[in-house]
Amino acid sequence: MKRYLPLLLLLGPALAAHAQTAVSGRVADGKDQSPLIGANVLLIHLPDSVRSGAAADAQGAFQFDNVAPGRYLLDASFVGYQRLRQAVTVGAEPVRLGTLALAAGGVQLKGVMVTAAAQLASQKGDTTQFNARAFKTNPDATAGDLLQKMPGVTVGTDGKVQAQGETVTQVLVDGKPFFGTDPDAVLKNLPADAIDKIEVFDQRSEQSRFSGFDDGNTTKTINVITKAEYRNGSFGRVVGGVGPASQRDAASNDAARYRLSGNLNNFHGERRISVLAQSNNVNEQNFGTDDLLGVVGSSNQGGGGGGGRGGGGGGGASNNFLVNQSGGITKTNALGLNYSNAWNKKTQLTGSYFYNRADNRVLSNTQRYYVTAAGSTYNQDANTGSLNTNHRFNLRLEHQIDSANSLLFIPRLSFQRNNGNSSLQGLTARSGVVQSQINSDYAALYDGVNTGGSLLLRHRYRRVGRTLSLNLSGGYNNKAGNSDLLTTNTGSPRANLNQHSDLTQYGSNVGANLAYTEPLSKTDQLQANYNISYAPNNSDKRTLDYADAGRLNPRLDSALSNVFQNYYLTQAGGVSYRHVTPKYQASLGVAGQYSELMSTAQFPRPGTGNYTFVNLLPQAMLNYRFSRQKNLRIFYRTSTNPPSINQLQAVVNNSNPLQLTIGNPNLRQEYGHSAVLRYSASNLQASSNFFALLSGSFTQNPISNRTLVAARDTAVAPEGAGLVALPAGAQLTQPTNLSQQYNVRTQASYGRPLKALKSNLNVNLSASYAQNPGLVNGGLNYARTPALGAGVVLSSNISPQLDFTLSTNATQSYVRNTLQTRLNTNYYSQVTRLRLGWIVGPGINIQTDVAHQAYAGLSAGYNQQYILWNASLGKKVFPGQRGEIKIYAFDLLGQNRSIQRNVTEAYYEDVRTTILQRYFMLMFTYNIRSGNVQVPQGPGEGRPGRGEGGERRGGFDRPDGGGQRPSGGGPSTDGA
Repeated sequence: MKRYLPLLLLLGPALAAHAQTAVSGRVADGKDQSPLIGANVLLIHLPDSVRSGAAADAQGAFQFDNVAPGRYLLDASFVGYQRLRQAVTVGAEPVRLGTLALAAGGVQLKGVMVTAAAQLASQKGDTTQFNARAFKTNPDATAGDLLQKMPGVTVGTDGKVQAQGETVTQVLVDGKPFFGTDPDAVLKNLPADAIDKIEVFDQRSEQSRFSGFDDGNTTKTINVITKAEYRNGSFGRVVGGVGPASQRDAASNDAARYRLSGNLNNFHGERRISVLAQSNNVNEQNFGTDDLLGVVGSSNQGGGGGGGRGGGGGGGASNNFLVNQSGGITKTNALGLNYSNAWNKKTQLTGSYFYNRADNRVLSNTQRYYVTAAGSTYNQDANTGSLNTNHRFNLRLEHQIDSANSLLFIPRLSFQRNNGNSSLQGLTARSGVVQSQINSDYAALYDGVNTGGSLLLRHRYRRVGRTLSLNLSGGYNNKAGNSDLLTTNTGSPRANLNQHSDLTQYGSNVGANLAYTEPLSKTDQLQANYNISYAPNNSDKRTLDYADAGRLNPRLDSALSNVFQNYYLTQAGGVSYRHVTPKYQASLGVAGQYSELMSTAQFPRPGTGNYTFVNLLPQAMLNYRFSRQKNLRIFYRTSTNPPSINQLQAVVNNSNPLQLTIGNPNLRQEYGHSAVLRYSASNLQASSNFFALLSGSFTQNPISNRTLVAARDTAVAPEGAGLVALPAGAQLTQPTNLSQQYNVRTQASYGRPLKALKSNLNVNLSASYAQNPGLVNGGLNYARTPALGAGVVLSSNISPQLDFTLSTNATQSYVRNTLQTRLNTNYYSQVTRLRLGWIVGPGINIQTDVAHQAYAGLSAGYNQQYILWNASLGKKVFPGQRGEIKIYAFDLLGQNRSIQRNVTEAYYEDVRTTILQRYFMLMFTYNIRSGNVQVPQGPGEGRPGRGEGGERRGGFDRPDGGGQRPSGGGPSTDGA
């Protein structure tokens, strides 16, 4: 690496400082030398007893960096093993202790049984760790059922998980990815009884974890730590059911409801194989939004028109593929395979393949009210269907070349096909008088490919804290297909449309990020980095008009055709300084960024645009530890966001002739500021957990919307485009740069056990305020949406035989418009839910789920309340109670429905969609267990792997409640 010395001198001078080195080793079972993952290792400085802590990783390895010379005592411990202590002398060279073998069997007192209540949660720096034993669930519960009981964690009706006020983007299993980044795959397929602990933390980037320089760029992550007995054996579940369909399901012609699913996990140390499959028509899905490549975006037809982000079309087909979507009925067929293994001490591989096919049908009604003095409204009835097929591949390969060099390769690939269709009736009115009415039929077929990945090269120098890393990234996406549109305008037959469109669109991106870190002293570190990225995009859309039903004489419609190219080039270089003490760590940095945005258009109007931007991007971070259980994190950052290719194209999307959208080639990039303050604390004596969040953002030059609602049939000329015909009452939306967009949000939660009720209580409060600018018929409107929320969750901790969760969440929302105050409204929603599982006799299980939904302040006909009641009665069968036969009822009262309010700067609307309603099903479940893994049977029936006091032998437990960290790094739990 000597040839890189001039570059290193430029990136960060190597300043001489106090001598420091590293102490490393490995903790293993004294009998079979297997790694003791999560073992607790303390390094105690003898003169002053200052302690540093570390947890053994997936190979049992640990390392202490920045250790000053002197005498130390090293303490290694693991539940079920005898503690090991040894003296360590640190000099100028790294200390490699080799393998520390712990002997099995702790000290036991004859005739004495020690029991204690399981600790609910603990706080380790910025990591919150929940003890699964403190949350009792029914034997057949899933990871998702367990997660909903934990303070600060919520699972929404859309299936998305939020922790500490932020959306969880990844769920790891023992520190490793499981089916890519799809949280749903873990939460629905991993049994709760397999879980020992759950960690909630902010996952740093791979580059940041390697260098040890926390730059504050994190993603909310949950790490599920499994029990030791589940790491060597097979476990899984097969479920099948069938029953008659409700006659009230207007969106479906199915005569029966069915459900088939299964998952099988084979874990043998580091080698882990998981297979899952399902087929059903009851809206159960095991895939995430990664399966929505975006090809469905061009098959949209509906009343979107902006939604606050530049000319996009909301509603329509694409919204029907989100996980656990509430609207319509979906038939799903899916198959997944996940593989993870450490091939040797230097190489680890994780990979997954997922296939799914989702056939969705939804009926919807939309009632929209515009922010105009004329009192314009829009009403829409739509029948939308879509068939989405997807193949998705993910891979992660990590290789340690030698003691100083390593690489990490993460490729991904997906193929997708979307076949969408929609029929709608749209009606515009002004002061109650009908202006235009259109019936339209739309169909589209698109194929897409999305591939990309990153390669991270890392080098660690002999001096601890000095690193060099290079992250190379790239991607390519392609979308191609065609669509057909046929409309009937009852007010103006001359405006009828008969069109065919062909689209070819592709884009790519390449980038590199070079980072160098240099230790300045035992407490100070410097990082210099440079990054460059280049993203070209091309789009070619040709629209043909037909004057005859036979489509014999096509004519190119230049206003609806578009040939467009653009690229976005950015270069940035910066430097950051980090200071670390046992109490706090702080960093401050600034980067200079040069960006160039260039576009060229042939249709509908030839032209070019070339814009350059020069920005300073400061950021700062403070992580303060008041104590081992109390932590404060403050983070501020700035960023830029360029307009997308769809926002830049001045081509009309007329899939709904009453809801037109068009791009704007004159858009500029956004410049955003964001800040987060988060405080976490836990009380070990009370087993309580407290969390508070305050966050806000402010966007300069935000890309918002210019909306025109026509008072009569007219032709308008949007910015950068030619004339566009607009029927009376129709809406045209175009993105535009405005100002003064911001939002503020705060949230707090408190959880603790109630010993008298043998339950856990979680209380949460929230408040938010957002302002979004928009132009409506030439007038500037600020849509302000304050909201207040509160919730209470009471979850049982009585026994696995009686498991209940009672919750209520209420939100009071306000809509305030500066342009037209007469449309200011208040609306209220509340969801109260009871989930109950009760083993009433030998192998007899009753389960029920009752949810009460109430709405107030919505449009006429939308203010209502209803009860969704699901229930089942089951009987365990077969030796070991591995099987269960049960009768399941969904929506017993036949009241299930879907209602949603959307608010933008130009209008607010209420949307009602058809939804799955009452059905009955006879179901059979079989639990697969082998090796040390057995079927959980509740207390008194010999749950495996636990002592009489409920304490597990072996696994990830640490005396202080710590646990395994994700392999490859992650937030430190014991040191700053």
